[in-house]
Amino acid sequence: MFQPSQLGQRPSQRGASKPHAEQKKTVRALATPALSRQKGALPLQSHRLDALDGLRGIAIGLVLWFHLWQISWLDPHIRLGTIYIPFVYFPVAGFLGVELFFFISAFCLSYPYVRAHFAGRSLPSVKHFAYRRFIKIVPSYVLSIVVVIALAAIPAMKASWGANINWPNAGAALFDLGAHLTFLHTYFEETYASINGVLWTLGIEVQYYVIFPVLVLLLLRAPLSLTALMTAIAIVYRVRVGQCCQTGVFDHNVDQLLGFFDYFAAGMFCAFAYEWLRLRAPRLASMQWLWTALAIVGFVWIVLLFQRLEHLRREDHFAEWFVIRNGTFYALAILLAGLGSLLAFPVWRRVLANPVLVFLSVISYNLYLWHQVVLRWIATWPLLRRGTLTHGDPLWEWTSTLCGLVVTIGIASLVTYFFERPLLRMKPQELFRRRVEVAAPE
Repeated sequence: MFQPSQLGQRPSQRGASKPHAEQKKTVRALATPALSRQKGALPLQSHRLDALDGLRGIAIGLVLWFHLWQISWLDPHIRLGTIYIPFVYFPVAGFLGVELFFFISAFCLSYPYVRAHFAGRSLPSVKHFAYRRFIKIVPSYVLSIVVVIALAAIPAMKASWGANINWPNAGAALFDLGAHLTFLHTYFEETYASINGVLWTLGIEVQYYVIFPVLVLLLLRAPLSLTALMTAIAIVYRVRVGQCCQTGVFDHNVDQLLGFFDYFAAGMFCAFAYEWLRLRAPRLASMQWLWTALAIVGFVWIVLLFQRLEHLRREDHFAEWFVIRNGTFYALAILLAGLGSLLAFPVWRRVLANPVLVFLSVISYNLYLWHQVVLRWIATWPLLRRGTLTHGDPLWEWTSTLCGLVVTIGIASLVTYFFERPLLRMKPQELFRRRVEVAAPE
């Protein structure tokens, strides 16, 4: 189904069981808040949890690499004499960075609630949650839509910036815009990947936000049950789609919120397990060799899954079938890598949270929003249009890759530091005051 030239298309057991009473006791201990910090509890590694910054950098790096590869076909490899070691499975599986984003998002949203729960404090309000999600997601999202539509209106840029815009009339345009502004565009075939092909994931994310206040309360009361339930829902949904919905829009049918429930569940459970281990089982949490080993196992498992995906890429709908058959294994591998890294040796966390990955983490949201349309635009530059000397030409492949990296990272940095971060630093009262001043000038 998928070819590299199709830019923006998503190619597309526990141990011995405990007696029942002991299981209930364990779950009850997990879900009971602590009114005071337990003596001997491990300190937080940092306010931001540096390992998550590294994971976020990896996630955006995978997605960016995937779309760069779709343009340049630059296959990464190492050649040592006659020995050829390919790493093409990384860009081929790069779209799976989206699932890693969902895991990280669920962790970051859940963790403030989990900390308050164990400390015996009031949980963050729904109002606070809604504002923080709005100010983080919506302004940059709307800005990207406005710019893409404006540039697509220029005839010379229609082929690049407007490649995903095909409105036969004004009614279709209004429907598309309305679907995107309400984050319901993932439900309709004609709007699922329109305007900007990466925006479908924002629809999934915001739909998760809507039900998150209920899910997090269930997490605090029954973390294991919620995780098992959400995972089962994801498995049943994906299997059912595989049985009934192998259509031309197979990826659209697979890529719905229920199909990603196990990744969100893994992130939420990871947040709960990390804090429970830190406060209730500090001796276990302090076994850094164990957690480092688990992190390594998780990352190795992820690489093996990527290799398996690459071996399947000649089959029709290989990406969708991989997710249907291996999605929950991938979620479990991410959980091992994430939880293990949070409690691993400091040197492991420093390597994971290196300056490059932390920087990519900071600009990750806007890099995600802008990279695809910008890469498609860069591919039309006269410098990179060399007749038939494109794919297979190492000079063209490296030039297009380096240009794409520099320009996309530059644009994402500008939007992040001069648009997104100033808004995030503003308090709701300040934002409201400025609106009043604009509406009623002296």
